[in-house]
Amino acid sequence: MYGIHDEFPQLPGLRYLNHAAVAPWPQRAVLAVKRFAEQNAQVGARDYAEWLTMEYSLRERLTRLLNAPGSDDIALVKSTSEALSFVAFGLDWHAGDQVVISNEEFPSNRVVWEALKPQGVEV
Repeated sequence: MYGIHDEFPQLPGLRYLNHAAVAPWPQRAVLAVKRFAEQNAQVGARDYAEWLTMEYSLRERLTRLLNAPGSDDIALVKSTSEALSFVAFGLDWHAGDQVVISNEEFPSNRVVWEALKPQGVEV
C-alpha cells in the first residue's frame, strides 16, 4: 500500500504541516522533475511538442476538475503570487476601490495588492 510516508519521506522526527511557501515536494513531483531533467539533458527540447501535449492534457483534466467552461480558462503559472498579479493588474481599478485581505497574509501575496496604492486603491 502506498501511504503518506512514501509520498513525503522526510527524516525521522521531521514533519511539515501546511506550509505552502517552501515545503518538501511529494515524491511523485520529485520523480516527474527528475525524469524531465534527465530527458532535457539528453535531448534538449527535441520533444517540445510532447511537452505541449502533456500541458494540454493537464489543462483538460483541470477543466473537468474545476468545472471550468474550457481549457482556455485554465492558466498554469509559477506561483500564487504570479497568479494574483495577473488578477490584480488585469482589473480596471479606480481611486477609492478597496481590496480586503487578512492581516496575516503571506508577504509576497500582500505586496501584489499594495502595489495598487498608486492607483488610489485602498488595501
